[in-house]
Amino acid sequence: MSATARVHTGSLRARATAPAGPRTSPRANPRPTRRTGPVHVRPALRLVSAPVGTPARPRRVAAPKRRRAPFVVLVVSLLAGTALALLLLNTAIAVNSLDATQQRAANAELAQQVERLEQQVTTARTPAELAAAAAAAGLVPAGAAGHLVIAPDGTSVVRGTPAPATVPGADPAGG
Repeated sequence: MSATARVHTGSLRARATAPAGPRTSPRANPRPTRRTGPVHVRPALRLVSAPVGTPARPRRVAAPKRRRAPFVVLVVSLLAGTALALLLLNTAIAVNSLDATQQRAANAELAQQVERLEQQVTTARTPAELAAAAAAAGLVPAGAAGHLVIAPDGTSVVRGTPAPATVPGADPAGG
């Protein structure tokens, strides 16, 4: 025999093996070994019903198997909640970014308006513009001015000859 073979003959078991390599023993076939002691034979199993009149024993109910469904629902709901939270966060960031862009544009427009107003104020402070604005308001240029000088003793002296202002386009003769 080329492979291990088992033969059951009552209490006698024989095993024959093929040579695995060079043998040191002069015999070619090993001798079957004999077992000592009892041979254990299992009895055949069969289904036995309870005798008539015997109360039926309650069957043991096995512990319910742990179901995976609640865990899967929990994990899926956590993933869905996280995705929804990220979507809301992304939307809020986009809205804030849009508001910031609009505010930057409005700020640039207001800065240009401030610059225009400052330019108008600077232009309006020139002597020519002041004279034109005064004339539009009905003011006339002053004539020669007289100066009043007060001495330390309390007396006063008029220096220069004061003249009344003349209205442009009016008769200087007073008529």
